[in-house]
Amino acid sequence: MENKQLDSQTVQETVGTPVKKKGSVGTLLVQILGGDFLMREWARNQLNFLFFLATLALFYIANSYYAESTSRNIDEVARELKELQYEYVSTKSELMQAGKQSEIARKMAPSGMVESIEPVKKIIVKMEQ
Repeated sequence: MENKQLDSQTVQETVGTPVKKKGSVGTLLVQILGGDFLMREWARNQLNFLFFLATLALFYIANSYYAESTSRNIDEVARELKELQYEYVSTKSELMQAGKQSEIARKMAPSGMVESIEPVKKIIVKMEQ
C-alpha cells in the first residue's frame, strides 16, 4: 500500500511536469507582482509583444479621451450655434420692423421730414444719334 501512494515529488519526477498545488494562483500573483514572472524564458521571448500590447492600450486610452473631448467640443459648438441662430432671427426681425416705410416716417417726423404724397415721376432721356 505504501508503494502505491506516491508523494508529489515522485510524481513530478516521473511525469516531468510540475503538479499544481493549492494556492498556485496566489504564488503566480506573487511572482507577477514581485517581478519573478518576467525572469522566465517564455516571458523574455514575448517581451516585444508585451510592449506592443502596452502601447496599444495607451493608444486606446488616449483615443477614448480624445473622442470624449471632441464630443464635448461638438456639444458646446452646437449650443453656441443655436444661440447665434436665435440672435440672428431676433436681429433680422428688428431690422425688418425698423426698415418699414411707416416706421421710418415716424422716426423722421421730429426732424421735419415728411412722407411724400405725390407719386414718383419717371424721367426718360432720349439719346440722339
